[in-house]
Amino acid sequence: MKKFWLSEKMLASTFWNALDSSIMVDDAKYDARLVANRTSPLVQKFPSIAGSISLDSSYYLWLITKYFSPVNICEIGTYIGRSTLLMTLAAADSLKSLHTCDGTFDCLDLNIFKQISSCDRKNKSIDKIKYYGKTMSTDMLKKLKDNDVGIDFIFIDGRISKDDCEIIKEISTKDVIFLLDDFEGVEKGVMNAMILRNFFPNHLLLEPPIMGDRRDRLNLAMLIPSSIINVSRQQSLPVEM
Repeated sequence: MKKFWLSEKMLASTFWNALDSSIMVDDAKYDARLVANRTSPLVQKFPSIAGSISLDSSYYLWLITKYFSPVNICEIGTYIGRSTLLMTLAAADSLKSLHTCDGTFDCLDLNIFKQISSCDRKNKSIDKIKYYGKTMSTDMLKKLKDNDVGIDFIFIDGRISKDDCEIIKEISTKDVIFLLDDFEGVEKGVMNAMILRNFFPNHLLLEPPIMGDRRDRLNLAMLIPSSIINVSRQQSLPVEM
């Protein structure tokens, strides 16, 4: 029997290119700049060697979150909250809760972002954020397990352990999406992907996109379950975004 093979690299290239054609591109760029501007004072107030998510990565993070429209998000590595706010704004229509922790900092004051957007629906989504400042990922994950929270979207911008993965395996839905920051060389994103693939062997790795003629590689990668892949005759994104 003949087979038609697609590699993870081929899937990744197709997906990233399709995101660039989204009708939501302008919305993504607007919210990315908005969040960057509103959080920039915190960079000076709470300096970090690791830094915060870049504007390009923010733009793609928004689009990916909108694409999958998650219900319960888990984030490991809050820092000043740029990625937290971006995911919340992008998932405003579907979001039930977003749980985020940082083992080093406790600097996210959600009160100052209550009116971050001109859209009331997006502003209301800020109330769905549960912030765990100066809390290690394992401790937050245990709380989610105790509260029986089913996570369908996980953004990881910090180092995770095998203990974390054991709990993630228990609290995540069968179609959970992983988004990994700092996926480059021997950075934490690559190491996190290696650990997660041992626990989620049926997930496919979509490496970061390469941006046109500039050839700038972004640092976001994804792990998606092979079971959710479908073929569409449409030439653009088969979802309204």
